[in-house]
Amino acid sequence: MTQYEKIDEQLSAWIDAHSEEIIEVTRGLLRIPSVKGEPADGAPFGAETRRALDFALGYAQTQGLTIRNLDGYAGHAEWRAPGVAEDAPIVGVLAHVDVVPAGDGWKHEPYGAELEDGIIYARGVADDKGPAMAGLFAVLAAHAVGAPATHRVRVILGADEESGFGCVKHYFAQEEMPATGFTPDAAFPLVYAEKGIANFIVTKELSRPESGWILESLSGGLRSNMVPDSATAVVTGPAADLESAAATLNAIDDVTADLQGDTLSVKAVGISAHGSTPDEGRNAVAVLAKALLTLDGWNAPTRNLVEIVERWGADTTGAALGVAGEDEVAGPLTSNLGVTMFQDGKLTLTFNFRYPVTWGLDAVKAKIAPALAESEFTLADVHNQDAIYIPTDDPLVATLLKVYRDETGDMSAPLTMGGGTYARAMKKGVAFGPGFPGFATGIHQSDERWPVDHLIRSAKIYAKAIVRLANG
Repeated sequence: MTQYEKIDEQLSAWIDAHSEEIIEVTRGLLRIPSVKGEPADGAPFGAETRRALDFALGYAQTQGLTIRNLDGYAGHAEWRAPGVAEDAPIVGVLAHVDVVPAGDGWKHEPYGAELEDGIIYARGVADDKGPAMAGLFAVLAAHAVGAPATHRVRVILGADEESGFGCVKHYFAQEEMPATGFTPDAAFPLVYAEKGIANFIVTKELSRPESGWILESLSGGLRSNMVPDSATAVVTGPAADLESAAATLNAIDDVTADLQGDTLSVKAVGISAHGSTPDEGRNAVAVLAKALLTLDGWNAPTRNLVEIVERWGADTTGAALGVAGEDEVAGPLTSNLGVTMFQDGKLTLTFNFRYPVTWGLDAVKAKIAPALAESEFTLADVHNQDAIYIPTDDPLVATLLKVYRDETGDMSAPLTMGGGTYARAMKKGVAFGPGFPGFATGIHQSDERWPVDHLIRSAKIYAKAIVRLANG
């Protein structure tokens, strides 16, 4: 037998023997609606994210791991095998317990953790609570079977991954950076390059018309990294034209208009998708703007504004804003108009760009500047995460790829992506699973789902990878 064959068998056997427990603990975590909320004492991202963090760390502690909770921002569960020094290098498994809002269109209860035909349906089951539990149980397996190690291993759990990484920034300001590791927050085989991510917030003022149709408000989108699946507008205008306007709008697919007195409330529905793959969704803000443009009687500035919203919202390549482009490592830039708000004469648009690995933020700023100037928009703010790239011949990549391929027989090439993971927060790390080829988990969409056999199989892969890294 090779160095690891016997321990691999023990790890798999332990995980199989504890599969029901793995499933039920995961479902328990999924029932906590850990969307970012109002900060409170000890809960900087809201009470529910703190509850989810406490749940996961508390369980780890009952199983013999050493835990630390850093003020509700993040925490870790550590396995230190006998003989491993207290200051030994750390292998990190970084995952998050916060989730994006559920959104609309679910057939299953978003926080019910319903198990149907071998599939768990819940917000966060694939992104990232299920994978977090796969990683935790992988470490518990190594701990339980007495796997050899020369490194410490930490499962590091954050509570604010979906809203800017404030969790791990706080964590690493106080705790040691792992020497190496991975995050179970993408797809198998693994992701060796992640595009840069930049949120651009742009604004424009609009004077209130004296006659004709008046756009009182327009809004859509919950997060910059989600394609909006609903959008609403409130319109007032000539009383004689309101009924016909409502009829015109109600004849448009995915649009409904409700006339109450002299106010027309309009709603459009789209299809949500992850902000890194906006072409897989349909932006409800663009649907709504296009519908509003069917009405005659807008003054020129308002019509121009709505046309811009429709054009920029429907475009997923960045061409409409002049930022389209690509490189040979990770492919083309993507653009998602994630959040739109027009109120009291001010329009605020939040774009989520995933830009090529070989670019930098300055390149995106330079490309977008002419379009903003021409349309008289102001760049109000920018939030950026630089791209990451680890060559495919790096030992970390080679080790993880071999474990995955030995376990599955799948020889697929490693991946690049536009999504952003905790790999960016590490000194050296990659995204490793949990999505298997051929199954759509629907992250950031309604009815997010993950098969229980994928949960168990991921735990086995992670356990074997962790043991190898812990002996590196």
